[in-house]
Amino acid sequence: MTIPTPDIIREEDTDTEADPIHDDEDAIADHFRHIVCFLCYPAFATTHVAPHDAECICGKPVKTGDAPAPETAPECVLCNEMADGHYRKVHSRP
Repeated sequence: MTIPTPDIIREEDTDTEADPIHDDEDAIADHFRHIVCFLCYPAFATTHVAPHDAECICGKPVKTGDAPAPETAPECVLCNEMADGHYRKVHSRP
């Protein structure tokens, strides 16, 4: 009994196009409003897209060029819970 082996996949048969659904998932918006600390990342205070890679207060990675979610998007619950602790611990705010 021989085990069938798959044919070699030709390069033109593979799907090399970007997946728009996953691209959307990678954006900082992620359908929620996240908090990027302007004290940790001052360049974020003066622009509408991420000027460089960073990290949201909740730990979500932010990539250069990511656009924030619109004001109508719900806020990230994790961000809201962690923001006070971040400012208290990292920036010594009461």
